[in-house]
Amino acid sequence: MPHLTLAMGLLSAAPLAFAATLVTPSGPAVPENLLRIVLHLDAPLAAPLDMRHVQLLDGDGTPIPDAFLDLPLAARDDKTVTLLLHPGRIKTGVGPNVALGPALRAGRAVLLRIDDPQLGHVVEKRWQVQPGLRQRIAPARWTLHTAQRGSRMPLRVAFPHALDSDAAAMLALQGPDGRRLAGTARLAADDRAWIFTPAQRWRPGRYMLRVHPRLEDPQGNRLCAAFEQTDQSAQQCDEEGRREFMID
Repeated sequence: MPHLTLAMGLLSAAPLAFAATLVTPSGPAVPENLLRIVLHLDAPLAAPLDMRHVQLLDGDGTPIPDAFLDLPLAARDDKTVTLLLHPGRIKTGVGPNVALGPALRAGRAVLLRIDDPQLGHVVEKRWQVQPGLRQRIAPARWTLHTAQRGSRMPLRVAFPHALDSDAAAMLALQGPDGRRLAGTARLAADDRAWIFTPAQRWRPGRYMLRVHPRLEDPQGNRLCAAFEQTDQSAQQCDEEGRREFMID
């Protein structure tokens, strides 16, 4: 069966007075091999985010040098900005990793601080750093909490670790008739759960949770390979993930 077409989308957040609305990962902790930090905006910035005003600070408030790549990546609508931590400091044995070590270190605290004047206010997000996550995403390890037939109770899919903030649109349900199930999806629990509410009541039968092959976590791990796996970037990663379940 061909891949379902999955529309990309962003989680909504309550708008603030200025552009910055949400920083993800949204939870209190991140792995030491964190690759991406995403700044969600309620309005496009007038100019690209000035990386001179973006810092990672350690627990003592000391700036961590050379933590980021210099180029922030703006989404097509200019309302999402991705900050890339230097991948050379993440990958074990690569030059910057050997020379400088990782930017984040397990057991320590880290603070993101952004004071670009065009935001209108200072954006801060603090995390506790945990050991790295260096395994591919495995849907077989997800926990599915199914609903009762005849109800419109949400389906909840719990992940062992947080996924990218755009993951809500990277999962879809195939119903017993083989068609995509209509409904609304969102992430919850600091991006560690997918909540799907069907448009119609659940019918009995066999369902399929289908996972887009391009799904990633904030560490750059994918379905087909971990970020630090040899030749990971060269892999096509075009096979979707699947989980079947029954509603009796």
